[in-house]
Amino acid sequence: MRRVLMLIALSSVMFGTEVILMFPRIDLNNAPIDFYSIKYGDLEEITVVFKDEDYPNKFTDVLYDVYRLVRWGRIEDVETFYIKGNTVIFPDDYAGDATFYQTKNLHNHAELPIDKFQKRNGKILVYVNTWNHMFSNKPILGLEYVPFYFVPKIGSREDVERIYSIYK
Repeated sequence: MRRVLMLIALSSVMFGTEVILMFPRIDLNNAPIDFYSIKYGDLEEITVVFKDEDYPNKFTDVLYDVYRLVRWGRIEDVETFYIKGNTVIFPDDYAGDATFYQTKNLHNHAELPIDKFQKRNGKILVYVNTWNHMFSNKPILGLEYVPFYFVPKIGSREDVERIYSIYK
């Protein structure tokens, strides 16, 4: 099977901290499709838009897509985290010790020092560890990841919600 490597990059022009998003190879059908960031003083907001979010049960996934379309006006999954000084803040999208297909206890809060993240060429690695795109500072053992390097568009989570929602 051909090895797929997708490269998209967070620019150091915008950020004091550069990020590489490590995405599970088994979920490439729902890979990131857009990246936005904005700074509020010393706070950096980073929003990632994923193509979709597939619930592990196929029947439930159809219902879940309908629910998301009605609730948010979009099928795309949108997740946001922040960097403030030397801390990465996951307001409700930290995976913790979750497994990829886990369906309960997924939306966790965490504030982690940057030194708790693995680094590659000075960039911190942020792992996507679950089917619903919860983030972590550590990979799940045995799960293969593809790095996404990205240059974000300028915009907030609120902007992203307007751009992707049919409820504009």
